[in-house]
Amino acid sequence: MVMAWLMWVLLGLGVLAIVLATTGALPRFRGAGRGRAPRRVANSAVLLSSPLVRNRVRRRRALHAALGALVVVGLVAASMMAGRPVNRTVRNNAMASRDIVLCLDVSTSMLTTDVEILDTFSKMLDTFEGERVALVAWNTTAQTMVPLTDDYDLLRDQFEVAADALNFKPTYLNPYEEKYYQTFGGTLLTDVDASSLIGDGLASCSLAFDTKVEDRSRSIVLASDNQVVDPSGLQVYGLSQAADLAGQEDIRLFSLFGSDPTTVDPSLTGMTLPEARNDLRTVTEEHGGFFYEVSDPGAVDGIVKELEADQATELEGEAEVRVTDVPQSRAAWLVVAVISLLVVTAWRRA
Repeated sequence: MVMAWLMWVLLGLGVLAIVLATTGALPRFRGAGRGRAPRRVANSAVLLSSPLVRNRVRRRRALHAALGALVVVGLVAASMMAGRPVNRTVRNNAMASRDIVLCLDVSTSMLTTDVEILDTFSKMLDTFEGERVALVAWNTTAQTMVPLTDDYDLLRDQFEVAADALNFKPTYLNPYEEKYYQTFGGTLLTDVDASSLIGDGLASCSLAFDTKVEDRSRSIVLASDNQVVDPSGLQVYGLSQAADLAGQEDIRLFSLFGSDPTTVDPSLTGMTLPEARNDLRTVTEEHGGFFYEVSDPGAVDGIVKELEADQATELEGEAEVRVTDVPQSRAAWLVVAVISLLVVTAWRRA
């Protein structure tokens, strides 16, 4: 609140004034009866015309003008704070009836690519208004980073956290690996010799929605290079089986393919990048979904266009005006003005 701000500002200034007074830095005023009358000095005209004296007079006048300006600034800032400056924003509580799960492959082959994918996700958020969005990361298992929400600031913050943890090359003893494991520890099973289990990842994302309701459409944006490493056959769902599960739950599938050839080893995955791309595209389109590539500049517009076409209904909601006190800038001017006034006065008396 403004009055709380003002109280703390005035308290701080009062403490500063007491400190300066106890150190003798503030001016001390004599009583009216103890002051001495000014004395006239004969033949002082020559002295007053001296360049040195005139320079000192100009400096004193400039100092007084500066002190006066600081007083004015302080008074104006204090009066503006007393007027309780506020910021008004109108929030429309009407909710678009779309739920969207962003399903992100965070295996090591996707590290540098994921930074670009998260940027794509962020651009998609800029077009949303009321849609609920979730972020689920997966590798050998899935980790919900953000559950379904329309708090886009929270989502953007998590995008930045994820991008920061993913922006490194997976080299031996890379110091950035620690941040990666701290951020995505829930996507890794230490006793599982596998990586990038796309079928299980997609199935987990299908379970990230609320209870199925008729008036809400549901979509998954699956981002992966489809480079599955599973020598022991531990994956529960294959990609096609997971797409079947999504279809049974009336979930539309959008696939976003991205890859970095320098981080992929086809000898481990048994599939080259072109083969992985074609496999993901085939499964997606066979299940009525839409396939895009991260490098496609029209990917965001295409996904958003299809999402908007799937709008079921718009849930009713009233517009809400939010009033927020914003005394910060005025308080800053007041503090600067008063401190400057005290410092200049103390310097002048020194």
